[in-house]
Amino acid sequence: MTWMILWSGQEYPIYDLTPPAGMYGHVEPVIGIQSNHPLNDSTVYDDDTVVHFTDAGILNVHRTLSSLGGSWAGPGKQADCGSYQYCMASYAFGWAIKGFVDNSTETSVPASLKIDPWQSEPDIRAGATGEELQGTLTVSGLESGKKYAIYRWDSVDTAFTYTDTYLKTSFTASDEEYEYKDDTSFISSGSTYYRCVVSKN
Repeated sequence: MTWMILWSGQEYPIYDLTPPAGMYGHVEPVIGIQSNHPLNDSTVYDDDTVVHFTDAGILNVHRTLSSLGGSWAGPGKQADCGSYQYCMASYAFGWAIKGFVDNSTETSVPASLKIDPWQSEPDIRAGATGEELQGTLTVSGLESGKKYAIYRWDSVDTAFTYTDTYLKTSFTASDEEYEYKDDTSFISSGSTYYRCVVSKN
């Protein structure tokens, strides 16, 4: 999940756009929601907490929902976040990625990707070139004795083409999890996708 926030003291909307467009100063990844209430309770409580990363940072930040509010006086005016560096005011945006759009008949299992190095990457917008990353994929929810296949694609155009060209490895599960360390790096400025599916062979 990611959200778009306002920086205190910055004028909005940015890029001479018309609200609600341009009502953000930065996009940040939200890595968790904490609550003193059951997570299947759709009510939003003031003490619910958002856990997120910051601009070019690696530390987890915890902010209660009640602390996120700020003010904005209209086009060309600055956001006022009070004692905080960032906030949400008249408009707020966020979205969550629930999964891939894959029109194939393949049955996939959950997988998470760890990259190395992970603490920073080149600023492409500032003219830097991409950096080679090594990926380690951890697959979960496996059934012991069942066969699986891991695929990798390095472009949007080829993604979810399940042919041997994109097959990285096949394995028979002996546990609920399987770790695959890719011996081929990929560029931080590109697009790379992995998926683990139940093998048909």
